[in-house]
Amino acid sequence: MADADQSRAGTRAPPDGNVWSVHRLNTQIGSVLNAAGDQFPSFVVGEVSDIHPYEYGTFFDLRDLNEDTTISCILWAYQRDTIDHELEAGTETIIQASVDFYEDNGQTQLAVKQFWPVGDSDRSEGLEELRAQLDAEGLLDATAKQSLPTYPSHVGVVTSLSGSAREDVREAVRSRHPGLPLTICDATVQGEAAVPSLVNGIQRLDQSPDVDVLVVTRGGGADADLWCFNEEPVVRAIAACTTPTVVAVGHEDDDTLAEAVADRRAMTPTDAGVAVTPDLSVVRRDAAQLEHRIDRAHDTLVADRIDRLRQRLDAGYQQIERRVQRQQAAYQRAGDLEHRIHAAYASVVRNRVDTLEQRIAAAHRDVVHTTEREAVTAHATQRRLYNLETRIDRAYQTHVDRELDQLETRIKTGYRNRVADARVTKTETRTRRLWAAVAILGVLLLLTLFAVVTGLV
Repeated sequence: MADADQSRAGTRAPPDGNVWSVHRLNTQIGSVLNAAGDQFPSFVVGEVSDIHPYEYGTFFDLRDLNEDTTISCILWAYQRDTIDHELEAGTETIIQASVDFYEDNGQTQLAVKQFWPVGDSDRSEGLEELRAQLDAEGLLDATAKQSLPTYPSHVGVVTSLSGSAREDVREAVRSRHPGLPLTICDATVQGEAAVPSLVNGIQRLDQSPDVDVLVVTRGGGADADLWCFNEEPVVRAIAACTTPTVVAVGHEDDDTLAEAVADRRAMTPTDAGVAVTPDLSVVRRDAAQLEHRIDRAHDTLVADRIDRLRQRLDAGYQQIERRVQRQQAAYQRAGDLEHRIHAAYASVVRNRVDTLEQRIAAAHRDVVHTTEREAVTAHATQRRLYNLETRIDRAYQTHVDRELDQLETRIKTGYRNRVADARVTKTETRTRRLWAAVAILGVLLLLTLFAVVTGLV
C-alpha cells in the first residue's frame, strides 16, 4: 500500500514541484501584458471578418493581410455609435485599439476605439473576381443545378472524421432512413492542406459508381476557417461533379462560392443530411395513402366496368331475344306458307285430274256410242277405236306423267327457294306460275282430246 501511494504521489506532481494554478497563470499573463502595454502599437491593419453585432457591442475578427492569422476584436456600443462608417466583412481596415486580456477565460482581444476602412482587401477582390468569372461561365445559374434524387441508394460525405459534422450527417440520415448506405471520405476542412484534401475527396466520391448524392460539409467556424470553400480548385471540383451535390459549411451570414456552385445549399450538416435523405416514415405513409387511393380507384373502375358490361350484356341478350322471336315468327310464317302450298297443290292437281278424267270419260262414251251406231264399220271402227284408245291412254299417261313430274319438280323447287329466302312475294309468284302451268297442261289435254275426237270423225 505504501508503494502504491508513493507511486500515485509521484504521478501527481513534477519532480521540482513548480505547479501553478490556472488563476495564477492568467493573473501573471495579465500583469505582464499590462506592464508591457506601451510596447504595443495603437493602430493595427487587417481584413475584417466574422462580424457579430449585439446591443452592447460588436465582435469581429481582424485577419492578417498576408498570413492566416487572426485576432478577436470588440467594439463597444457606446463607441460604435460615435463612428459614422460601418464595419464590412472583407474590407481592409485600420483600427485604433488596445490589447485586453481577460483573466477569467484566458482570452486576448483588441478593444477597438476607432477604425478607418481602407478598401476591399486583395483577398476580397479576388473572391469577387472569381465569383464574376463563375457567373459568366453559368456555374451560378439556378437552371444549371441538378435535382437531388428523391430516393437515393447511397450517400457520400466529404468532411473531417474528427469533427462533429460527420456524426450530425450520420444521425440525420439514420433518423430519416435507417439502413441507407453512407460513405464518409475524410478530408481536412481548414488550413493550408484543406484545398487538396477537399478536392481529392470530392473527386473520389463523384467517381464512385455507388454514390448517387454527395454532401460536402463542416460544422461552421470563422471566415478564415471557411476560406478554403472559396478557393477556386475546391469550387471548380464541386461545379464539375456529375453527382448531385449539397454543400453545408454552417455559416449563416454569407454563402461561400462552394455553396453557390453546388446543386443545393444547406445551413448545417444536419440540414444537409435531411436534404439528401427521404423520411422513410413519410414515404411509407405516402405509399400507404397512395395504395389506398389506388385500391379505391381500382374498386370504382372495376365496379363501373362491371356495370357497363352488365348493361351491354343485358342489351345484347334482349337483342338476341328479339332476333329469336323474329326468327320464330319467320319459321311460323314459312310453316303456314308450306301448308297453304301443299293444300293448294293438292286441290289444283285433284281438280284438274278430275276434270280431265270426266272429259275423257265423256269423250270415251261419245266414241263408244258413235261406234255402236255405225254398224257397217263396227269392226274396223272398234279396231281403230281400240288402237286410238291405246294411243290416247299411252299419250295421256306419258304426257300427264311428264307434265305432273315437271310440275311437281317446279313446285318443290319453288317451295325450297321460297322457304330458304322467306320471302312471301316470291312464293305468291311461284304459285301463280304453278297455276299457269296447270292451265297450260289443261289446254294441252284439251288439244289432245280435240285432236282425238277430230281424228275419229
